[in-house]
Amino acid sequence: MLDDYEFYQGVVLRHLALEADYSVSFRPFVREGRINAFVVNGRLGVYIKHSSKRMSPWRFTFTIEQAADLLDLEHKFSDSFVVFVCGTDGLVTLSFADLHSIVSFQESENAWVSISRPPRTQYELAGNRGELKYKISRGIGTIPETLKVRARERYAAV
Repeated sequence: MLDDYEFYQGVVLRHLALEADYSVSFRPFVREGRINAFVVNGRLGVYIKHSSKRMSPWRFTFTIEQAADLLDLEHKFSDSFVVFVCGTDGLVTLSFADLHSIVSFQESENAWVSISRPPRTQYELAGNRGELKYKISRGIGTIPETLKVRARERYAAV
């Protein structure tokens, strides 16, 4: 039997495969327990959270284990992102720097993100530390862009 989270993760990985201009490889990033994170092309981390709720606002909480996974992913891959799957509405991608600006993992039992989107607008994000100062558009575009930049840097150095 397939779990719901597998479908939501599949959506994110499909978008990554389709939006990249070249072949993309994925491997699970596992510390222990359920797989919530993946390594893309061996160079950046993607942590996936989902909400099956149909409409805004969507709320995402982080357990102590999930916070540890996030911090471990960030430590191993400086270019890391969290992708929030907001029901069937869309995907919201945050860099870890933006995530840290709205979420404090020091009180990891209370770490959370809330995402809302009134009709025909961009996403507004807030966390247990505060609100993100700007709105986020739908999608995962920052991940393929980062992959391109890192690939160019790598070939420019050769």
